[in-house]
Amino acid sequence: MALSWCVLTACGSAGARSASVLDWYVGPDRADAAALARACTEASNGDYSIRIRRLPVDVHDRHTTLVRRLAAKDTSIDILSLDSAFTAEFSAARFLAPVPENLVPVFGKDVFPAALAAATYDGQLAVAPWWFDPQLLWYRGNVAERAGLDTTKPISWEGLIAGAERLGVTVQIDDRDGSGLAQWVSALVAGSGSALVDGTGRKAKVGLDSDAGRAAASVVELYRKSRLGPGPSTEALKNFAAPDGGFLLAPSSVVTDPQLAAVAADMGWTAYPTVGLTSVAPLAGVGLAVPLYAPRSTQSYKAISCLTSPTSLASIMADVGHSASKLTTYADPAVTSSYPMAAVTKKAVQTGRAVPVTPYWNLVQDAIDETWTPSADVAPDQTPQTSQSAVRAALEGRLP
Repeated sequence: MALSWCVLTACGSAGARSASVLDWYVGPDRADAAALARACTEASNGDYSIRIRRLPVDVHDRHTTLVRRLAAKDTSIDILSLDSAFTAEFSAARFLAPVPENLVPVFGKDVFPAALAAATYDGQLAVAPWWFDPQLLWYRGNVAERAGLDTTKPISWEGLIAGAERLGVTVQIDDRDGSGLAQWVSALVAGSGSALVDGTGRKAKVGLDSDAGRAAASVVELYRKSRLGPGPSTEALKNFAAPDGGFLLAPSSVVTDPQLAAVAADMGWTAYPTVGLTSVAPLAGVGLAVPLYAPRSTQSYKAISCLTSPTSLASIMADVGHSASKLTTYADPAVTSSYPMAAVTKKAVQTGRAVPVTPYWNLVQDAIDETWTPSADVAPDQTPQTSQSAVRAALEGRLP
């Protein structure tokens, strides 16, 4: 009788649950993953339900957790919110299931070129592009005007720092998960006309020991000497909301962060500061992936199709400020009425720069973190050369 009861109830329930519940692992997105999961669960008409699981906030912890579990052929992850910086590495390691051929044109249609490049490895779409945020220059009230800055025109780093010094307000740089320094350096080098890393192999070109690398180091040195802020920091939002907060470099979605609730209504925005003549904003986002050993990949891709639908993409833009990866989302009526940053973010996503598409980015990031800190030691005539050697060693798989 006990065995029969197990077969009819508990064992049967476990089987049904295993066949229908999709575990979606999400990182520190500002998107309301729970609401999106409920909407897609309802839309599936009983085909599946989505359960939210949380990944670590810190980028290094998140990376370590995922590598360990995916390398062990973990079958408990059905859908994965994957940092755009991880896509090349996880694709090269064969951690991800191939995107079905019939979904490749669907997931890739109308996607911003930078977001599509970040979702692609070795010529193949590896993940479904989801959101892709550019960083903006945020400011409090009329502080930009009082600082003598014309927000309708490009604002240089030199101009930003000089204006903030005149007013005695801070310039904060958001680093929510520990990836901020490498993103900042990469964007500064790109703004000077080069690339931190160009190529996906061990012999990829490194562009730090160059005029562009020295220009990037000059900006970091100027910022540090101004003492207007600590550099990329997890405390940036709190400091920006403080009485002496004036400017903030942060993603488009930061406006909905609870830490800024007291000042959100008073926040303005403009394009990311220039190094040369062009604004090149750091870009970073998330794609939705299915691990290679996910047991319900067909249902996982059905769920991803829902999560990347026009309705879902419009929701993450209108409700929380993430910039959708698809150009067409900007024309959605829900977005045009609820996303006032559109004119700036749309251009920024088209002209900005994501971190290099290389399977060795995690090692490159570590090399950047080691050679560009502490900021007091950053010098244009030394740091780029030292960092070049460290990044080159990271790419080649040897000690610097």
